[in-house]
Amino acid sequence: SMKLYYSCMGLATASQVGVDGHDKDETIEVLENWHGIKNINVDTTTKEGLIRAGKLGLAESGLADVVFTSYPSEAVDIFNPINKGAFFSLFRHPNERTVSLFYFIQIASWQGKTYTPHLKNMKLEDWLRKDRVKCNQGNAMTRLLIGKYKKACVITEEEFQMAKDVLRRKFTIGLMSKMEESVERFDRRFGWYDNEKRQQCFDSHIKVGDNKNPHKEVKEGSEAWKLLTEMNSVDIRLYEYAVKLFELQKDQNRIRGITQQA
Repeated sequence: SMKLYYSCMGLATASQVGVDGHDKDETIEVLENWHGIKNINVDTTTKEGLIRAGKLGLAESGLADVVFTSYPSEAVDIFNPINKGAFFSLFRHPNERTVSLFYFIQIASWQGKTYTPHLKNMKLEDWLRKDRVKCNQGNAMTRLLIGKYKKACVITEEEFQMAKDVLRRKFTIGLMSKMEESVERFDRRFGWYDNEKRQQCFDSHIKVGDNKNPHKEVKEGSEAWKLLTEMNSVDIRLYEYAVKLFELQKDQNRIRGITQQA
């Protein structure tokens, strides 16, 4: 995973890892274990944790190299014009993401409330037909970008345009389908490319890959694919836009590199 990759490089990361046993701490600290892994003592994977991180001055401390979160709308509030942050993210085809989630939550016993072992006895198609799944999992990428987290069965065209604008203005785009190229782009963009551990960590965690959960693929045109396309209709449009931005940013990076060399 990206967390393991950047931790391997010796970067200090904020996610949910460092808060275990430190949720009552009153100051921001870097916790380093005997493997040299550095975690910040906050939980940036929840909205409540982001509020706490903001109050403790995560951005002002300058201690975190990478902050992992699924709540970009709230994460923005941690930063300010003096202590700035920049978004980067890996995007995956929404249908593939939803299928992966279905199989992941069947085995993820370490994920608490997310763990849903009874799904092992359910067909993917039956799960996708449930109204709560359609509203809670459908178009998840768009909802996260605009801060519409609760049950949302309908995304308006205005909200879709808002999500596109957030992507265009605030994100360095990566694609799961072009993982190595994407990570290299992130590393060059944020100054991590010359890290002395980078190549070793890249070979171990990006080329080989972590967190893989092999499962059946869903074929285009199948009943499951049709259900997925219906529930992710807005996200698919947003993903197609992200792919265009990925190519556009490639050209921008090339121009920037030529300018710097001139």
